[in-house]
Amino acid sequence: MPDVNGQTTSPVPLDLDAFLDRLRGYAGEIGTDPLTNSVFSLAQALLQDLDTGAHSLDELTGLVDTIHFQLLCDRAERFRKQHAEVGGGAPWSTVEARLEAAASEGLDAFTAAACKAHGGIVFTAHPTFALSRSLREAFAAYVSSDDETSRDDLRAAANDPNRDWPNQITLLSEHEEAQLAIANARDAARSYAGRVLKVAQKAFPDQWRALRPVLPTIASWVGYDLDGRTDIHWSQSIALRLHEKEAQLGYYESRLTEVVAADKLSDLRAKLASARAHTAEAAKRFEGDLFDPEILVDAANFLTAESADKLVSSAEITRALDALIADAATPDAAAAELMVLRAEVEALHLGTARIHLRVNAAQVRTVLSRDLNLETEDNDLGRQALSQLSEMAGSNQIRPVNFADLFLEQSTARRQFMMCAQILKHIDADSPIRFLIAESENPATVMGALHLARQYGVDHALDISPLFETPEALETGGRFVERLLEEPAFIDYVKARGYLSIQLGFSDSGRFIGQIAGNMAIERIHNLIGRALGEKLPGVGLLFFNTHGESMGRGAYPGSFEQRFDHLLTRWNRAGLVRRGLHPMHEVSFQGGDGFMHFGTPELSQATYAAFCEHILSPTESASNDPFYEQTDFVWDTYRALRSWHETLFGESDYAKLLGGFASGFLVKAGSRPVKRAGGISGPSSIRAISHNAMLQQLGVPLNSACGIGSAMPRETERLKDLINASPRLHALVLLATQARMLTSLPSLRGYANVYDPEVWLALAKHGRIKHDDALRRVAQSLTGYETNTSIKRITNMLAVDLIHFDQLLASLDDAPSVEARHEARLETHALHGIRQAVMMYALSLVGRLRNLSTRHDTSLEDIVGLVLNLQIDDAVDMLETIYPASRDDTALISGVSEQGYEQARSSAAGYDQLHKEIIEPLRLSGELVRRISVANCHAFGAWG
Repeated sequence: MPDVNGQTTSPVPLDLDAFLDRLRGYAGEIGTDPLTNSVFSLAQALLQDLDTGAHSLDELTGLVDTIHFQLLCDRAERFRKQHAEVGGGAPWSTVEARLEAAASEGLDAFTAAACKAHGGIVFTAHPTFALSRSLREAFAAYVSSDDETSRDDLRAAANDPNRDWPNQITLLSEHEEAQLAIANARDAARSYAGRVLKVAQKAFPDQWRALRPVLPTIASWVGYDLDGRTDIHWSQSIALRLHEKEAQLGYYESRLTEVVAADKLSDLRAKLASARAHTAEAAKRFEGDLFDPEILVDAANFLTAESADKLVSSAEITRALDALIADAATPDAAAAELMVLRAEVEALHLGTARIHLRVNAAQVRTVLSRDLNLETEDNDLGRQALSQLSEMAGSNQIRPVNFADLFLEQSTARRQFMMCAQILKHIDADSPIRFLIAESENPATVMGALHLARQYGVDHALDISPLFETPEALETGGRFVERLLEEPAFIDYVKARGYLSIQLGFSDSGRFIGQIAGNMAIERIHNLIGRALGEKLPGVGLLFFNTHGESMGRGAYPGSFEQRFDHLLTRWNRAGLVRRGLHPMHEVSFQGGDGFMHFGTPELSQATYAAFCEHILSPTESASNDPFYEQTDFVWDTYRALRSWHETLFGESDYAKLLGGFASGFLVKAGSRPVKRAGGISGPSSIRAISHNAMLQQLGVPLNSACGIGSAMPRETERLKDLINASPRLHALVLLATQARMLTSLPSLRGYANVYDPEVWLALAKHGRIKHDDALRRVAQSLTGYETNTSIKRITNMLAVDLIHFDQLLASLDDAPSVEARHEARLETHALHGIRQAVMMYALSLVGRLRNLSTRHDTSLEDIVGLVLNLQIDDAVDMLETIYPASRDDTALISGVSEQGYEQARSSAAGYDQLHKEIIEPLRLSGELVRRISVANCHAFGAWG
């Protein structure tokens, strides 16, 4: 039978090599037919194979599993290369060399390098747990140990769809995984401390005991991040913190048994054991139903009561260690072990990691406007409100807090300050707490947070940190900080803390204005804030927490760890801070399931933590010879053009339709936080950054990273080309865009448009190898007036114009990939898109075979078709199973009825078995295969979302 092109074709071969050759063949036809789309040609051929029975969904599933495993292995190889020293036994060699170089410059230089806070690692959790836990564990094991057993385990995990996985993703499961990663990071931190002492002992034989090494910190917001969610009750956060304390006390207890001088620490070990038991009991009580006042009172009174078993200050531990370290009778080996342990205690105190609390600026504003009668949303950055709040923040009056106050308080922000007070009073008095304020656009919000912190007596331990992530915040963030630094109360606060904390969000900035423009804006704000702080408070520290995801569309750099960390906070900016008399401090995030894999095994953790130590110990000489920092007017013009292009795209109604329809059906549940924002926000702005990025990946167009450069400076292309070749910084940014371009497939996007084109369905029904041609015509009728096809084509054409110019620019750059390399690199993902488009069309053709439904079900055939068009296939299947129940035999249950009847005699097996076999079951398998392809596809990007 001829296909849609009038040619007689055999079924598509499902052997992977032959399958990819068929795809190459379709692509080769573009020379004779410029409208050829290799991806959709493959989809049409597979649809016809499915319709005629030449292939089955099970056979396609086997092929998808093969491609999935290939992409997974490719991802593992990139991951292994990133952790270059995994299995090599020397992840710390560069770190030791840099420590030795610092020591060679003298004790002061070594102290500045190894005994001063430089930043740390933060474990964050968002919907990035698309891979099942078993698959992630197998992946980490395979990367750490590339052998036949680990490869077989990886294949088995990859081929297991683990249908129960989405239901296993909860806040508690995310917290548990974060704690496993943190435990590996903690062990790596201990390795670093040991190397610091090793170098110190050799370089300063008479002075090393007086040193106090400072470790890169480990922090987590998992269980404490309330931005965008209301499902975390304050008692859950308290219970989680108590469990973390219990685990850390147990860790310290075990460490004390390992040191040479363990016999002299028996009293301390006993104290830790009793404190651990007390903490475990407190955690158990706070896990109860604290909405019940009696349970609340019991838990609160137990935790707050005076007890010899309580341990609230880590200073009790370090004092005992100090005494032994200073004792000349303590052997050097034992003293070094004790110094390592002391460094661990001073880094982590009485928790497994430092706490990052996060709220939204709107939650803080609600408290201020309601309780203080202040309006903090005026357009002039809240000058009047800021002055009032600054005066109020100067008050020394502290409001006492108890757990009853937490129980009664309704406002989220005030409750978080109360919780800080209770943690510091009754759980861990010494560990700093980060208080992140998302979507900060007004300095009065930060000053209001300082007022509340002082009101509850926690300002001495709280690092209030505004998060700049929206385009407006990134534009005005420098003035934001300048304005805060005009207030004496804020100046005093920063002096007392010793540093200013700022958070920058790569995910949201990349969503709104594109990753390249977002990076340029973030680098600029690094510089502006440094300049403002350097003028007011030289000598203090400036901490930038650069939070980002694991894919290039959310801020991660597709290269080595050195490139990744320098991409987030450049050496030029760090050098600029030093020139201004400031001490640069850098924190980076490892986010969710994808990020935790960097710490998934001890080997990976050692390599990752060592790479971060390399970063903070790296020299910060200025990149003054980089023209990116000299041609500032041209660079900023390029930024504005890039931003304008992305903002124009983001505002297009067609872009909203692209992301607002079937694309959401590609997403799998990947976290415990909701996909969409609350508050009545509509359009692309309502979609969170991770989900937004995931949809673009699944459509084959990571446009927020790949696009915009080609259209940014059309009249200055030559100058832009010369600057990219001459500037290491701009070249690195364009390389990120180039990597995204390698993964961008306009044929895939056009293919999805064709799925929703009624003309395609009519052509297939008339000319294709189709058995159920009537079904295809009914689908075509359902698509009449459907705007998805038109919207996608408009967006694709817009991207095509931009990418033509970008490709021309790339061709003129040094070390740019060839067109052939780009096409070959996309073959596996093209195969997945082609299969998925075929499955989507097959699912639609299945419901096209149905006849009109009975009105008694309050559902029409159009409703069913609409669900499948939006890829809500599971919902459609559930409806169909209700309307058309499968056969059942209940005669055994009613066999005691004595009266003769007709139905009982012939059995009650009167269901819709044939319809289930031919339509409902294949439809369910179609939905499962669509999701399976989504998971496989994310490996090409190295992350979900």
